[in-house]
Amino acid sequence: MEQTLFSLIDSQVEFVGSVAEYVLQNGGKRLRPKLTVVCAKLAGFEGVQSYNMGSCIEFIHTASLLHDDVVDNAKIRRGRSSANAKWGNHVSVLVGDFFYCRASQLLTNQGDLKILKIVTDCITALTEGEVLEIVTNSNHKTSREEYLTIIKNKTALLFSAACEVGGVLGGVSAEFQTALKNYGYHLGMAFQLSDDVLDYTSSEEVFGKAMGIDLQEGKLTLPLIISLESANNEESQLIKDGILANRLDNDLFNQVYKIIKKHNGFELTYELARKHINQAKESLAPFRNSIEKDILLSVADYVTARNF
Repeated sequence: MEQTLFSLIDSQVEFVGSVAEYVLQNGGKRLRPKLTVVCAKLAGFEGVQSYNMGSCIEFIHTASLLHDDVVDNAKIRRGRSSANAKWGNHVSVLVGDFFYCRASQLLTNQGDLKILKIVTDCITALTEGEVLEIVTNSNHKTSREEYLTIIKNKTALLFSAACEVGGVLGGVSAEFQTALKNYGYHLGMAFQLSDDVLDYTSSEEVFGKAMGIDLQEGKLTLPLIISLESANNEESQLIKDGILANRLDNDLFNQVYKIIKKHNGFELTYELARKHINQAKESLAPFRNSIEKDILLSVADYVTARNF
């Protein structure tokens, strides 16, 4: 996977290639493109196109992170300086566009209209999710439904597309294609729900970004939303202070953390994540037992067991 990814970011402008390489070197687990490759194998397809389509999915994810970091003014991405912190917002936005262009080229070269529709619909939803998150930023009245729509659009649908594309490459029937689509969707929902807990409970060294960064950026994630539903006036005000704070000090963070813990915000969020994991596993029922199916089941278990 790594070899394919890095072979596809050459640019006529050397600086663009250098920034793209820096961003990819900071790339994390490559979970989404690996899902495309594994799902393609599960569907009976092995070939270079599964790696190219996996790279397409990863480039879309990378572009969205570059743009997210500009919107959030993030300084750290996976334990290293973000691209916008190193080179400024203009470079970060344009290199994000470069990754979208590379993804588009891969889709064009692949030539399957079904895959093209899956991926472009996903990009549209991802963009709408980003806008909805901006609109609801720092709004303590954000509902569960709004939050779940945001994470569906921003996270779950890209996981879903990654898996469904693998099925299309294998030429499986509509039943099996839908099974992979649903597996990816539920996996992605669980992944983001777990991330939202880890933002409060994991360390910067392990998680790759500062603790409480969602709170500092004014983002209401499910642990906070759950807590606000049953918090008293004093607790609600503390949470609002955290959301609106320009700089989140340790004392305020710890107070908000205790409020979330008191109202079972973390446990109830994990409970929903585990429900999605169970649904992800159930989605794979139409497939016969195989190494690839076992891998997908193991990935599902990993999502809620990880600490990064």
